[in-house]
Amino acid sequence: MTKTSTYILTSKQFEGYVLFEFDKDGLLCRYDNSEAELNEEQRVWLLKKLPRHLDEVKAVLANSRHAKLVRQRVKSVTFDMFWDKYDYKSRSSKKVAKTRWKRLSQNDRDRAYAYIDTYLRSIPPGIAMKYAETYLSQELWNN
Repeated sequence: MTKTSTYILTSKQFEGYVLFEFDKDGLLCRYDNSEAELNEEQRVWLLKKLPRHLDEVKAVLANSRHAKLVRQRVKSVTFDMFWDKYDYKSRSSKKVAKTRWKRLSQNDRDRAYAYIDTYLRSIPPGIAMKYAETYLSQELWNN
């Protein structure tokens, strides 16, 4: 089996994320936009300019103020990984958040984790971020 690297593309310009998977040589072997809410113009742009190599993706996004490409290091995110990444733990209830985490499918757990950075960038100045348990129960990665 060929080793691959998975990257998640998020942006303030659309909800959700686009998944890119590259083989060991950096060549695109999988592309999935089913978890992103893209408008027609965005879909056409991605398909026309779909990079075939990891370096091309990075070059296209290098000057973007809105888009972010993050390597997904693990296939299945754990609650502890989520809890460590979520910045508003001091006021959140770990026990309640963990209960809500357990109710999510593994796909939603992975998406919730991947969306944290996009969520943090989307918060207007002067507005506090939601408690971790609220983030999970409202499924903000789906909004």
